[in-house]
Amino acid sequence: MNNRITCSNCSAENPPYAYTCKNCNSFIRERVFNIDLWNVIGLLIESPKKAFELIVLSEHKNFISFLLIFIAVKMLVNTRFISLISLGTFNPSTSLYLSYLIIFGILVVYLILFSICFTAINKLMYITTRFRDNFTVITYSLLPNVFGIIFLFIIELVVFGEYLFSTNPTPFVIKGITAYIFAGAEILLIGWSVLLSYKAFKVQTDSLLYSIIYSFVFYFFLAIILFYSSKFIFTV
Repeated sequence: MNNRITCSNCSAENPPYAYTCKNCNSFIRERVFNIDLWNVIGLLIESPKKAFELIVLSEHKNFISFLLIFIAVKMLVNTRFISLISLGTFNPSTSLYLSYLIIFGILVVYLILFSICFTAINKLMYITTRFRDNFTVITYSLLPNVFGIIFLFIIELVVFGEYLFSTNPTPFVIKGITAYIFAGAEILLIGWSVLLSYKAFKVQTDSLLYSIIYSFVFYFFLAIILFYSSKFIFTV
């Protein structure tokens, strides 16, 4: 499999992220210094492929910490919802701050390990990628979670208040139609995230099959991690 680019001057093959040709040192592309967050957000909506290509070409992978902070908050909320299934009704005994630190650490470690494995497997398959590019595109593929926590969760909290995480009664009993609308919105956000992960892996591997497999594996293990985290993160 070949995800390399060819120099127009000497026809030498170069990594997709190369700025100058390794053979003749001629310029292959325009230089991209930083990630323009608002531009990338717009591209993730309009043209995810262009967005991830721009992220890969960017020399400075900025806004990663900013995104991880909000993504971790959404993962904490998701874990709390999952705990209603894994633990049932209970009163959390762990402070919110500690629970957040735990889920933040788990998320970062998972993203790092997955990016390392992804990079290593790509190397075995003769696909040229870099760890920092892989880590960044995977993180940016989780951007819908930021929208979920800033907009959707706030509205859910206003509408249902303390009953948002209740099993007796559930939000579906209190305001059925509204609850189903919110549930549908949550599913759409998850679907968007999965689609973005596929697009991210597609940019890095240039393979339809590998991208589907990587997306499935990434979310399969993420779901397992969140499920088992829900069993202890609120009762440490």
